[in-house]
Parts: sequence; structure tokens; C-alpha cells
Amino acid sequence: MRHICYSCVYVSGPLSSVLINKYGCRSVLIVGSVISSIGLISSSFATNIYHLYITFGLILGSGLGIAYIPCIISVTEHFEKRRTLALGIAVSGVGIGMLTYPPLTQELLKRYNWRQAVLIIGAILLHGVVCGALLFPCKARLPIHVQLPKRKFISLSMFKKEIYTKLCINNMLFAFGLSIVFVHLPSYIISVGHSEYAAAMLMSVNGIANLIGKILHGIAAQHPTLTATRLYTMSFMMVGIVTLLCPFSSNYYYLLVYCIFLGTFSSCWGSLLPVVLVELIGLHRMNNGYGFIMIYAAVGILLGAPVAGWIYDASNCFSISFYLAGSVFVASSIAMLIPPLKNMFCKTSEVQNVPSLYGKASAKYTTVQPSENNDVYNLNDINTQK
Repeated sequence: MRHICYSCVYVSGPLSSVLINKYGCRSVLIVGSVISSIGLISSSFATNIYHLYITFGLILGSGLGIAYIPCIISVTEHFEKRRTLALGIAVSGVGIGMLTYPPLTQELLKRYNWRQAVLIIGAILLHGVVCGALLFPCKARLPIHVQLPKRKFISLSMFKKEIYTKLCINNMLFAFGLSIVFVHLPSYIISVGHSEYAAAMLMSVNGIANLIGKILHGIAAQHPTLTATRLYTMSFMMVGIVTLLCPFSSNYYYLLVYCIFLGTFSSCWGSLLPVVLVELIGLHRMNNGYGFIMIYAAVGILLGAPVAGWIYDASNCFSISFYLAGSVFVASSIAMLIPPLKNMFCKTSEVQNVPSLYGKASAKYTTVQPSENNDVYNLNDINTQK
């Protein structure tokens, strides 16, 4: 049921993107918050597991997915100079929620039955409506007048870019590996002789490291010698390396270091992916690009958990699962290196989207109308007016 919910969060990405193109981030966030609240509140009235498949899995997951995309799009559009840092801080809210909701749920279950607890949490989700009401459209004033293409109701033009296809494969592989790790890591910790409490503590450490890592990635990506794409690829490679090394020892502190590294480096997935999309396909395609790439992540998540179970049933050994997950993480990083290296290692001052490229300009320029199929803008394309 949990995996159904997670999968619906990602599968609803394209729907959210289409709705944003038509109605804007504010309206979509409000609608998504209402849908997710309805899903959780209706779950409190469920009489069997099949009802929960629909209410908790399908409705709640879809609502959360619809509400998540406009939050990312809005932050990406409002911030240009420190976009990575802003996104790192914004998505860290997911980590804060993962740390606060478990103890809150436990406290509610002590005071009420499970139906009442779910009802209260569903009411809390309605606060997303307030957040949506406070989400104002971006009205950035640029020193250069640039006319971007108007948002289409739905656009698939980003699939014409080879690098976007590689990024989709990258996300599917990473989600596949991450699903395997999170399914098996707690059981593996217990199987090597540690208590359930120790396993829970290590998973909490992983969550805290992930929370801090989101902000650290946002700060690191601001360095002039780094692009978000380069840092993103390096972090994925590090996740693969440390996961391949995980089964080499059962020592508690060894596993503690692994959980810290896993949480820190895997955090780039949430904090840097929107910026990577802007760098590679342009800001005007980021909305549709982010929505459709979530489908590939959903496929990875759906496949990862069953494969993890099948591997353990066939081998009765957790190590094979970690070797597979680590190899898939490395492959996801290599997928980003297949296109020409100059597209990844160039400085942001050489190839960028329109707002980033001309953010510090002081002269007045003629209007530029980029075509729907072009992502790269160059100073030679602009005529100065003296």
C-alpha cells in the first residue's frame, strides 16, 4: 500500500504539470492539498484493505503528487541567482516532515484510536490550502526584455533533447536502486546482529543526513567552479560506491557511516534535479520536463521493491541486493556521462537558460524570441542598443 502511494505521487507528475500550464501553481497546489486531505480523511472510514488501496494509495498519493510539483516549479521560477540554495531549503521540508510525523503519529495513537489519528492528520494536510493561497505568481524584473514561449497545455518537446532522455533513464535507475536499499537496509541491519532499535536509529540518522544534505548540496552548487549537473552526477556516483561497500562489514559504526553517506549524497536527487533540468532543457521546459520525468522514477520504485524481495527469496542473502543497488546507482551516474562531456562540464556563464545568462547584464537589448526547439542562448544572438 505504501508503494502504491509513493508510485502515485510520481505518476501524477505529468497531470500536475498540465494543470500548472493551464491554471498556475497556486490553484494546483490548493487542489492537490484538498485531494490528499480527502484521501487521508476517507481512509479513516475504511472497512477493509481494498478501501485503503484506493483512499490511502491512489487518492492520497495522487493528491500529494499534484501538490508537490507546483511547490518545486514556483521556487525554481522565483529564484535565479541562488536557485540551488532556495530549492535545497524548500525540499528540506520533506525531511523535516519525515522526522516529525512518526512521533506525532505515535502520540496521536496513544491518545486516540487509529481512525481518529488518521482523521486528524488528514485535517493537518488541509493547511496546504493556506500555503497555496500564499503562493504568488513570479513577477521577476529582468534588465533585458526576453519573451519566452508561452506555456502550452502539454508539451513533449523536451524528449527531442538526447540529454533529457538520459536524465529520465538516470532517474529510473536511481529510484530502482533506492527502493531496493530502503526495503532491505533495516532488515539487513537486524540480520547482522543488531537490535530493531539500532536499525531504527540508523534509519533516523539517514533521514537527518538527507535533510542536512539537501541544504549542503544547495550551498555547494553555488560554487563558481561547479554546475548543478556536475555535482548531481558526482553525488550519484558516490551513492553507488558507498552502497557497493556496505556489505563489507557488519560493525555498527561502519553502518552508521554508510547511513550518513547514503543520506547526504542521495539528497541531491530532490534538491538538484529541478536545477539540472533548467540547465539542460531550459526554464521554459522545466515544468513539463519535471512532471514527465517523475513517471520514470515511479517505474523504478515499482520495480525495485519486488526485485529486492525476489533476490532475497532466491539467495537468502542481503549482500546481493546491495551489490545490485550499488551497480545500478553507478549506472545511473554513467548515464549522465554518455552525452558530450562539454554539455556537463561547461561553466554556467557559457551555456545557460535565458534568466541565468543575463541576470547581471546592465545594457538594454532587443527582444529575443527563442524557438520552442532551442535551449541554448548565446550573447551573439543579442543585438545591443546603445
